[in-house]
Amino acid sequence: PLLPHLDDTSLHDVLAEVRVVKTPRELSLLRAVAELTSHAHAYVMSRTRPGMMEYQCESLFRHYCYYNGGARHLGYTAICGCGPDASVLHYGHAGAPNDRRIRGGDLCLFDLG
Repeated sequence: PLLPHLDDTSLHDVLAEVRVVKTPRELSLLRAVAELTSHAHAYVMSRTRPGMMEYQCESLFRHYCYYNGGARHLGYTAICGCGPDASVLHYGHAGAPNDRRIRGGDLCLFDLG
């Protein structure tokens, strides 16, 4: 263990419960960002064209969320996999930074939020 003197189990139940139970304010925020990201996905899909880079699709999504909803950050690392990269789990992380050019007929997988 990284910190052998640390008890990493005592808070597990408490933290697990906090993740399950949401206040009305948290629910309202989650609904708002779900709607925002839903519109952002539609925006990206309507503008994606052959010849674009995967990172440009990520950029469109980020721009839409910030410009239209004030959301400066994403909840997780963006995945924009096209062609053969659409089947790579967790594509888009540091080792594969959404850097493929989209070709005509490519399937594009976007996991953005």
